[in-house]
Amino acid sequence: MSTFMTTLNPTIWGYWNADPAFQVDADKIVTYVFRSLGEDVLSVELTKKQVWKCFEEATLAFNAFMIEYQAKSNLTSLLGSPTGSWNSQTGYSTINLQNTYVRPTLEFLVRQAEPYAAEVGYGGVQDTYSGSITLTMGKQDYDIYTELKNDAGQPIASLMPSGSAGKLKIHEVFHQAPIQYVFNSNLASNFVAQGLPVESYIPDTRFYVLPLFEDVLRAGMLEAAQRVRRSHYSYKISGRHIRLYPVPSNLIPGYNDKLWIRVGYPQSSLLNYELNDSGSLVYNSSSAGGSSTGIPDGTIFGASNPANIPYGLIDYKSLNPWARNWIFQYTLARSTHLLGLIRGKIKSPLPVPGGEVTLNGQELVDEAKETIKDLTVGDNGIKTKLDALSYDKLQEMETNKAKLLMEQMVLLPISPLFCIKMG
Repeated sequence: MSTFMTTLNPTIWGYWNADPAFQVDADKIVTYVFRSLGEDVLSVELTKKQVWKCFEEATLAFNAFMIEYQAKSNLTSLLGSPTGSWNSQTGYSTINLQNTYVRPTLEFLVRQAEPYAAEVGYGGVQDTYSGSITLTMGKQDYDIYTELKNDAGQPIASLMPSGSAGKLKIHEVFHQAPIQYVFNSNLASNFVAQGLPVESYIPDTRFYVLPLFEDVLRAGMLEAAQRVRRSHYSYKISGRHIRLYPVPSNLIPGYNDKLWIRVGYPQSSLLNYELNDSGSLVYNSSSAGGSSTGIPDGTIFGASNPANIPYGLIDYKSLNPWARNWIFQYTLARSTHLLGLIRGKIKSPLPVPGGEVTLNGQELVDEAKETIKDLTVGDNGIKTKLDALSYDKLQEMETNKAKLLMEQMVLLPISPLFCIKMG
């Protein structure tokens, strides 16, 4: 009698043919299916290879549900991770996280926030650039795209990365570089130095214990004061022009004849990457006028959706009885469906001694479809169970357990050790 090990190419894909546990269960599943379909009473029109085909199909289906479960729970932590390389011998990726507990990260949230930081010119993934406009006495309007230049005399607008579309984004305008005072808000003398009231600072020095947020607020106030009060100019940007109020006068070359502007270029989801002649994305370190605007980002080529996250084949021998029982039940359902299709090819009753036999092909197909539905998306189906066990659902369950525990602890008697006796 042929066995799984002695049969040439027993399954179609052969993913688990070398797994000893899969080999043992493959021989047992044939007996299980045949007996469940009534082989001891009436012949079952299936071969061992057909049953093994259904067995492999059931294991693949279980594998797919596990990947879907992992993707729901870990996708935000895996986006941008390496997808692995192709192994021609095994036919799947060299990276397999199927039996790995993925460490959660906040990278997804950080990336979602980066565009907002870049939009206002602080942080993000894109650099900002500073340049200056040389002011002319009596001239009120200046062209940002032609007169705003860097130290080399190049217009900042001309350094925009190739392929970018849009306009310069003005992040900051200042006439003179602000002076940053070094201060300690807990020191009374610093209050006086900044013109702030104190109780006393002569002849001794007093220290005040103040919350840290006051230091932060005061530093912001000082910076704003230096930027606003030290320059008597105001401005208005209209299109590509900036208009200064009042009209510049009393300019001293090299001292106060520069208007500094910090700008940013339009954001791009593929900053510093461009298509080469073969149509592949490559990093270009000099995409902005000969100066690098960032560093290579390998996550651009990483996992981007559930279809390419590095979850491979499950380790069959590691599956517990719950998992294997589902695979056995699904194998029986697929085998029943296949048997129904085979019997359904014969439409007319078969003559037998003393009468006729009508095959139950359609009944088997309908029964198998209903069983498959129950095993997958039914109330007790694997998809329903896994959805209830995703990481966010587990957090909800733990939260409810903690709340119930607190309610129970309220009813516990208090030990006399922690009681205050009156009277």
